[in-house]
Amino acid sequence: MSEMQNPTGAQGAQSKKHARKRAERFWWAGALIWAGLVFWADSQDLLPQIGGADAWSWVFLGAGLYGLVSNLYYLTSKSPYQPAAWDWIWSGGLTLIGLGGFMTVNISWPLILVLIGVAILVGQYLRR
Repeated sequence: MSEMQNPTGAQGAQSKKHARKRAERFWWAGALIWAGLVFWADSQDLLPQIGGADAWSWVFLGAGLYGLVSNLYYLTSKSPYQPAAWDWIWSGGLTLIGLGGFMTVNISWPLILVLIGVAILVGQYLRR
């Protein structure tokens, strides 16, 4: 089938690329706004002190949760953009780094490694 007969050829790939770029711009804009609000709250002593969490813990936690919610949104919407495995890994990793600041035992890095390993195994299993 030629590209003229196949509407999902080059145009479909271009549409998916455009949708991915758009989703990335939304994520970066939201993450930067969140970071700015967190650092502002920290400078005004309005940031809740939970465990050993500092401003960076809140930034990572918020960015990771925002990424997870965005991935869920795009997964359930009719957008041509569908999150890739690495989108989930990055979102989960950022969330775990953020949660590491709230825990007395730092288990975030081992969990991130486990998360990446599981994602690689699932990706290999799904490619069969």
